Amino acid sequence: MKLKKTVLLGVLLAAAAFASAQKVINVLLWDDPYPKALMAMLPEFEKATNIKVNIEMLQPPQVLTKTAVAVTATSTDYDVVGIDEGNVPVFASLLLPFDKWPEGKVYPKTDPKSVTPKMLNIGTWNNVQLGIPINGNLYVWMTRKDLIENPTYRAQFKAKFGYDLGIPKTFKELLEMGTFFHENGIAAGFGPFNGGPAGVLSEAVFMWESHGTKFIDYTGGTFKVVLDEAKAIEGMEFYKKLMAISPKGAETMAHVERQAAFAADPKGVFSMFIWPAQIAAYEDPNKSLVAGKIAYSAPPAGPRGQAAITGAWAICIPKASKNAAAAAEFIYWWSSKAVADKLIQANTIPARTESLTNPAYVATKPWLPALAASMNVAASRPRFKEIGQVQDVVKKYWIMGITGQMPTKDAVQAIVRETNDILKKAGY
Repeated sequence: MKLKKTVLLGVLLAAAAFASAQKVINVLLWDDPYPKALMAMLPEFEKATNIKVNIEMLQPPQVLTKTAVAVTATSTDYDVVGIDEGNVPVFASLLLPFDKWPEGKVYPKTDPKSVTPKMLNIGTWNNVQLGIPINGNLYVWMTRKDLIENPTYRAQFKAKFGYDLGIPKTFKELLEMGTFFHENGIAAGFGPFNGGPAGVLSEAVFMWESHGTKFIDYTGGTFKVVLDEAKAIEGMEFYKKLMAISPKGAETMAHVERQAAFAADPKGVFSMFIWPAQIAAYEDPNKSLVAGKIAYSAPPAGPRGQAAITGAWAICIPKASKNAAAAAEFIYWWSSKAVADKLIQANTIPARTESLTNPAYVATKPWLPALAASMNVAASRPRFKEIGQVQDVVKKYWIMGITGQMPTKDAVQAIVRETNDILKKAGY
């Protein structure tokens, strides 16, 4: 009996020693399939490092609110935070620069070259790398493969326009092909996004960059509106033409409505952008009438440029974290090629280029090369603390311009005027 008590005591002491040695980190992330897939892999990391990971997932707006409350210059409830690219400037002063992150004991420090250069910028502010862009979230283009491969449609289209029906490579082709399907009652020509302010800003920047003009730039040590009025009007006028071949209710379409129009309506939609996290739903035969019938590509090019708007998250470490070494170890594991490969197999999209271009996955996941191609033309929305106010202005006047509630010239001028007022009040 005495021997058994001694053995039991030894086991309890060993367990206590292990518990005291085990590091615990708290992680705040956005709620979508990507971090959910990561959670299923946590036992692998915890076993290799003896680091316990507590992940809290909230809807993106709640992540912003929670981070603003929980992370300060002197204290933090989280050792790792996911920050939407647009909000990196908001929290920049509270984040530990990447060059100060401790080296990993189990996993090597992430090589920034593993991320496409244009995506890497998402985790920077004022030329300081603050975090690792972790998800390949940017515009990828979808086109109905069953429509463009239909022999009858191909013959009719070529007879009218003189070139082959296919994935639209330019805005001109997008409009002509979309108009063909719309006017013949085959499918809606385009699926716009007119929902939340951040998404509408994305569409506006997509049009403006593709027509050769930036919206806001950091120049001369401050933020300035650099929008070329004529090019901006041209971009809005083109989107107005796309609205004319869009589904009913296009003026208020957000992600739910776009998915219903593209994947659940018997006629569907010819071509539109999508965020990668939503691809799985479009390719699910239990939810989609067009599963297996979608061709993927980088967005079509405008008359003066090609742009895939980014909406990625950077994974960062607050300066106030007491567990920076364990936090860094977790991020190095997460951003490794081995984990990126597993995340791809779980139908989520990492930002690691070599995994996206791995031939082993392309055969069953045809959207991967398109994502890699989109990353080469990645373009970010303006990023500064007051961007929330600006995107509200853009949404208001953009919708009015593309729906004919006011002339596009007046809409662009109102965007410029009110954005300048915001920048002036902010001291830029």
